[in-house]
Amino acid sequence: TANVGLSYDYQFIDVEDFNGVGESSPEPYFYQNLGEAEYCVALFMYMRLLGYPANKISILSTYNGQKALIRDVVRQRCAWNPLFGEPAKITTTDRYQGQQNDYIIVSLVRTNHVGHLRV
Repeated sequence: TANVGLSYDYQFIDVEDFNGVGESSPEPYFYQNLGEAEYCVALFMYMRLLGYPANKISILSTYNGQKALIRDVVRQRCAWNPLFGEPAKITTTDRYQGQQNDYIIVSLVRTNHVGHLRV
């Protein structure tokens, strides 16, 4: 069964380019995707409005640049508001290995090339 407010137990969402921009790399190997960061934080906020505890939600990314961007968006959009607060963790998938949480939001970042991910 799906989690409250969501259609499925897990789902992949293709986030369109934000203002005509998908992934970017302001520095070499520092990949970011603003549209995806905004979407992840909006999903976190939606889950909080539905009553999901902030400490049960983590946001992960495959790149440090995206992790930094998500932290910035969380600070701007919801960290100051006690209704939302902050997720338990905002970190990279590599650093999160061996840890767990009830709800995980993952940002894969890349839209142009596969990068280091393997299927």
